[in-house]
Amino acid sequence: MQIKRIEIAGFGKFSQQTFDLASGLQVFYGANETGKSTLRAFILGLLFGFPSRRHLLARYEPKTTSQYGGSLDLMVQGQLYRLTRLGDQPAKLVQLSTMTPQPLSLLAHWLNPYDETSYKQLFTFNQAELTALKSLSATDLNQQLQQVGTLGSAPWRATAAALRTSADTLYKPRGRKPELNQRLKAYQGLTDQVQTARQRYPDYQQLQQQVQQLTAQQTQLNQHLSAANVTQQTLANLRNQWPVYQQLKQLQAQATATQSALSAATVQRYQQLSTTQTELQHTLASARQQLAQQPVDRDSQGVLGFYVAHQAQFEALEAQLPQLQQALGRYQTLAGQTTAAKADYQQQLAAHPELTASLSPQRQAALTALKSALLTRPSRQQQHQTTKSAQVKPDWRLFAVCGVVVVLGLPVFGLKWLLWCLVLVGVGLLGWVGWHSAHQSAVAPKETALSAELTAAGLAPDLDPVAAQTQLALIDALQRAQATVTQAEQQLAAQAVTVGQALADYQFAAAWLPVDDQQLAGSVDRITAFYDQIHQMMQTQTMAGPDFAYTQRQVQQLTTQVQAVTAQLQQLATENQLADATALETAITAQADQVTRQTNLTQLAGQLTAAEQQALAQYETLADLQAAVATNRQQQTELQSQLAQQTEALVTTQTQLAQLTADGRYTELRQQQANQQTEMTVLARQWLTRQLGAAWIEQALQQLTNQQLPTIMGQATTYFAQLTRQRYNEIKLVDDDLVVQATAGPAFAVAELSTATKEQLYLALRLALIVHLGDQASLPIMIDDGFVNFDEERRQLAWHLLATVATHHQILYFTNETAALTAMNATTVHKLT
Repeated sequence: MQIKRIEIAGFGKFSQQTFDLASGLQVFYGANETGKSTLRAFILGLLFGFPSRRHLLARYEPKTTSQYGGSLDLMVQGQLYRLTRLGDQPAKLVQLSTMTPQPLSLLAHWLNPYDETSYKQLFTFNQAELTALKSLSATDLNQQLQQVGTLGSAPWRATAAALRTSADTLYKPRGRKPELNQRLKAYQGLTDQVQTARQRYPDYQQLQQQVQQLTAQQTQLNQHLSAANVTQQTLANLRNQWPVYQQLKQLQAQATATQSALSAATVQRYQQLSTTQTELQHTLASARQQLAQQPVDRDSQGVLGFYVAHQAQFEALEAQLPQLQQALGRYQTLAGQTTAAKADYQQQLAAHPELTASLSPQRQAALTALKSALLTRPSRQQQHQTTKSAQVKPDWRLFAVCGVVVVLGLPVFGLKWLLWCLVLVGVGLLGWVGWHSAHQSAVAPKETALSAELTAAGLAPDLDPVAAQTQLALIDALQRAQATVTQAEQQLAAQAVTVGQALADYQFAAAWLPVDDQQLAGSVDRITAFYDQIHQMMQTQTMAGPDFAYTQRQVQQLTTQVQAVTAQLQQLATENQLADATALETAITAQADQVTRQTNLTQLAGQLTAAEQQALAQYETLADLQAAVATNRQQQTELQSQLAQQTEALVTTQTQLAQLTADGRYTELRQQQANQQTEMTVLARQWLTRQLGAAWIEQALQQLTNQQLPTIMGQATTYFAQLTRQRYNEIKLVDDDLVVQATAGPAFAVAELSTATKEQLYLALRLALIVHLGDQASLPIMIDDGFVNFDEERRQLAWHLLATVATHHQILYFTNETAALTAMNATTVHKLT
C-alpha cells in the first residue's frame, strides 16, 4: 500500500490543503508548529478512524473551518482507491478508475494483520517513543521485540500471566496467605488434635450429648428469632415503602381524565420545525459572523462588523424606530404643555402673591370651612339688612299723624300746644335713635364672626363676604393651575420613562451608539443617524465586494427562512387552537408531563407488590405502622435475651469440651482430616494445571519467537552496523538479555549503551522487523523527528538507511532539520508552513 495523495478538508491547522506523494522516501519539512505531528495524526485517523469526541485533543478539531476530515488516495496492487472520512459520517472507499464504491472490509484486508495499536508499535514512531527506551530494561526491550515479532501473541502472554497469578493465589513455597498454604497449616493442627482426641473419647461423648441438647434448644430459639427478624424486616420494608405508598395513593387520587391531547403528527411536526428553526438560526449566526469578518473598508470595519454580528437585534429595534420617534414626539409635546402650564401658574401667582400662604395643603381644611360658612351666610345678611333698613328709615305714618295733629290742633289749642307736640315728637325720635343704636351694637358681633375663618384660611380677617368670595375664586383658579402643572409633569415623567425604556434596548451597542436617558431627543437622533450610516455602509460594501454581497444575500435568505419557519410554527399553533408557538410548546411539554406522571404512577405501582399494598392498607397512619414495629422489636429483644442465656450455657459446655485435649471428637476429627486431604488434593491439582498451562504457553511463544529472531537479528545487525559505521557487528541474546558485540571490543548490554546508541539499536530492530514482516503487509512507515539525539554523521547514515528501506516501503519522514532537504535522498520534499 502506498499513499499517492493527501487531501485535507479540515484537520488541526490544515484547511483545504493537498499533498501529492510519490513512492519511496517522502520528506515533510517544517519548523515547530507547522503541522508535522498533525499530518501524521491525520493519516492514522484516515486509516483507522478518528478518535471520538471524548478525546478532543487527539481529534485535532479545526478552528478556522467547520469541515473536519479529508481523504487519502491509496495505490494497492496497481489500483488507485480513495478513502474518505468527513466528520462523524461513515468512511467511504471508492475505486477511482471505475468510481465504484468498495466495502470497508477491503481496507481491513489491506491492513491485516495489523490494527491501530500494532501498526503504531511497528510502522510509526517519534522522538518521544525512542527517548522512552531510556527507562526500559533489557528484559523489557527483549519482551517488546518478541511481542512485535510474534503478532497475536499478546493475548496468549496475558493468559499465561493470568494463570501464573491465579496459581500464586493457591500456593507459594514460602507463602502464608495462599489458600493451599493455609490448608496445609490447618491440616497439621488437625492431625495433632486427632492424636489427643483418641485418648479421651468417652468424656467427649457425654459432653457431646449436652452440646446436642443445648444446640437443639438454641436452634428452636433461633427459628423463633428468625421469624421475628423476618417480621421486623417486613415491617421495616413497609415503613421504608410508606412514602412510596403515600405518593402512589396521591397520584391515584389526582388521576383525572386527560385533556384533548395533541396528535403525534402535530408533535412530530413541531419538533421538525423547531429543529429546523434552531439549525437555521445557527447557520444564520455563522453567516453573520462571516459577514462581520468581510468588510474591506477599514474605517467602517469596526461599526459595520459590530452591526453584522448583532444584525438580528438591530433589525428588530429598527422596526420599532417609528414607535420610538412617535413616543419622542409625544414627550416633546408634553414638555411644551408642561412649560406653558408652569408659566400660567407663575403668572397667576405673581398677580396675587398674598394668596401663596392659602395654597399650603395645611390650609385646605380651613378653606373648606370658610366656603361652608359663606354658603350659609347670604340669608342672614339679607335679614340683617332688612332689619337695619326698617330701623334706620323713619316710619312715614308717624310723621303723618304728627302732621294731622299739628293741623287740627293749631286752631284749637294754639301755637303753644304745637310746641308741646313738637317736643313730644322730638323725644320720640330720640328714643327711636337710641333703640336703633342698641340694635346695631347687638348685630355687630355677628358681622365680625368670619374673621377666625379668614385668618385660618390665610386671608385678611377684615374682609367682607363679597371680598372673601372673590379671594376664594382666585385661590380656586390658582389651585386648578397648580393641578394642571402637576398632571403635566406626571405625564411628562411617564412619557420620559417610556422613551428611556425604549432607549435602554440599545445599551448593548453603547460603544458604537451611545444613548442617554437624560438626552432623549439627542439619543433618538443618534439612533436615526446610525441606521442611515449603516444602510449607506452596507450598500457601499455590497457594491465594493462580491463576497460581502453574497454573504449579505445569504443572511437575508436565511433570515427569510427563519421567519417562514416561525410563521409555520405560528400556523401550527393556530390550527391547534393555541395563541402562539410558545403556547404550543407549553402544551407539548404539559402533554409530556402528563405522560411522565402516568409513567411515574406505573413505576410506583411496580415498586410495590400487591402483597405490600395490601399489607400497607392495614395501617391508617405511619404512627400505627411504627407501633407495630416497636411491638415486634420488643419481642425480638426478649428472644435475643433468651438466646443469649442459652448460648452462654452452650459456650460453657463447649469450653469444657474444648478443654479436653483428648476429647471424644475423634470420629469427627478423623472425618475432618479426610475432608482436608481431599480439598488439598483438589487445590494441588488446580495449582499444577495452571502452572503447566502457563509454562506451555511461554514455551510455545518462545519457540515461535526463536524461529523468527535469527532472521530479524541478522537484518537488524546489518542495519545497526551501518548506523554505527561498523562499530558494532552483532546483536545477540545471551540467556534472556539483549546484548551488542563491538567489532573490536567487548559486548555491551543495552542498559550500558548511550541514549543515542539505544535509539539507533531500536531503529535497526524496527526496520528489520518491517522488512521481515513486509510480506504480510507492505504499509507506509511514518517517522516524526526520530533522530534528534543522533550526531551529524550517524544522522546522515540513518537517512541513507531510510532511503534503502524506502525502495520496498513508502516512508514519510517528518523533520525540522534543514540539512534533510539536501542530504536525504528523498523522492519528494514537502515544505510545511
